[in-house]
Amino acid sequence: MTIHGVRRRPVQKRSIERVERILDACAGLLDEVGFDSLTTSEVARRAGVPSGTVYQFFDGKPGMMRELAMRNLELLIERLRRRAAGEALLTWPRAAEIVIAETIEMRRTVPGFTVVDFADTRPGGPSFLPDGETEEGGDVLADRLYAFAVEEAGLPPLPDPHRVMRLAIEATSVALALAFRAARQGDPAMIDQGRRLLRAYFADVSR
Repeated sequence: MTIHGVRRRPVQKRSIERVERILDACAGLLDEVGFDSLTTSEVARRAGVPSGTVYQFFDGKPGMMRELAMRNLELLIERLRRRAAGEALLTWPRAAEIVIAETIEMRRTVPGFTVVDFADTRPGGPSFLPDGETEEGGDVLADRLYAFAVEEAGLPPLPDPHRVMRLAIEATSVALALAFRAARQGDPAMIDQGRRLLRAYFADVSR
């Protein structure tokens, strides 16, 4: 799937609110009908806007998915920012635990997040995030999480950081997919296994 994006960024307050309604409707419908059955016309109806309004701002369904993924990323960063502020001695292993905890809470409480977090969450589902800006590639999720950890949370730089972050993200995604496949609120034992795996990994790479 080719991931397109936003056709026009809203500037006026009314347009910004309209775009947020569209994204809220999209997220809610993802929980109700799933990714494959989601249509732009139903999103428009739920948001209370003409179907053409969706296409004024988004390049169809892929554009909505990309913008929803970016909104989820901003929400995750803000949650991590609040958590990091309350940590006196933050380490990479502890940071990994916090990321997992906040991601799990978003899966439980944020509409659509279990279906589309930063990608189609089914096995092999495509990412909806833009490419990263580093030579190593990846996507903006790895870039943003690492930048936040080092520049805002004050963690020490890691060797080969973007490969480390990409592997950690993939491992977390697999662990949580297994956990939430088994139980609506997440299988606690599988969640703990994922937490232990990431904590051990970051303890090793940050030595």
